[in-house]
Amino acid sequence: MKRLRIGYIPCSENLSAPGDRRRIVFWAKMRGHEIITDLSKPLDILVLSERADLGRFSKIDSAVPIIFDLIDGYLAQSHEPEDLLRGVAKVVSGQISGWPKRYTSFIEKTCLKSAAVVCSSPEQELLIQKMHTNIHVILDCHDEIPLSNFKPVKISLNHEKRIMWEGLPATLSGLSELKVALQDLNEILNIQMDLVTDLTSKAILGKYLTVNSHRKVKKLLGSFEKSVNIFDWSISNLTSIATESSLSVLPINLHSKLQNLKPENRLLIMWKLGLPCLTSDTPAYARVSKDAGLDFICRNTIDWQLKIKKVLTNNDYAENMVIVGQKYLKNHHNSEQILQKWDNVMASVI
Repeated sequence: MKRLRIGYIPCSENLSAPGDRRRIVFWAKMRGHEIITDLSKPLDILVLSERADLGRFSKIDSAVPIIFDLIDGYLAQSHEPEDLLRGVAKVVSGQISGWPKRYTSFIEKTCLKSAAVVCSSPEQELLIQKMHTNIHVILDCHDEIPLSNFKPVKISLNHEKRIMWEGLPATLSGLSELKVALQDLNEILNIQMDLVTDLTSKAILGKYLTVNSHRKVKKLLGSFEKSVNIFDWSISNLTSIATESSLSVLPINLHSKLQNLKPENRLLIMWKLGLPCLTSDTPAYARVSKDAGLDFICRNTIDWQLKIKKVLTNNDYAENMVIVGQKYLKNHHNSEQILQKWDNVMASVI
């Protein structure tokens, strides 16, 4: 394939957001292609992130093929009140041009205009199939995170057990699923929980209404909040805190269709960090649980209590979870597989 000039409307101005650096930017860098954010320059292909003006690009006839990188499962919220509110807010704020309407309406029309659509999971692909046929499922590349071995911990009940959670502030609401389980377990196990996330965030369109993560966690976890430490997200904090942790947890707010449709990226990161991981019962996590042959799904408070206790008191069981998880990574989620998938996207539109 010749060296491509790829026009790109990114998630972040400096291409540092995970949706940039772990996706098209990673592929372009590894394959020797050029990412161009100045769309006035000559281009071979145009890639749109969800931050693009979908009102504009859903209407124009582009001179070059358009690839729409639709990372999140917004289509699951079609016709819900928040769908309309999001669409109106994006138009009023100037992020999207045109008349206010459902945000998923902008997404649907952009899919129809695109030569290819990239998404993050087979579950999202099913929704996109209603309007497109050239769909490619590609997860993030996690090469920036070092592969680590499992670290046994002291089994003594009095010895401090550290549990790790990682994610964007928008996913913090899932922690409420753990509130009762952690409060009860802390009476018999000495548990500390470390959260790696942004200390503050913008609740509306990534621009407005600053939210403090500490205050949000206090509301979500009640009295257990006293046993919680919050660290600003960085690769160094992520890896160092994982080294001190015995378990990772990924509870999800299942009442949110958007959160429920998230792909398995965070689970794969935990395995790469050498941590056993327990998750809520989302479609993506349930699929990976079945494919990997691991029982890490928690469907209720009792599940969370029993499985957290089992992992924290049985090193052999915990280590096997990591060994099997990292085998899954090797077979299903290595960088060359991801590069090849992006190669296939480009080949399908050139």
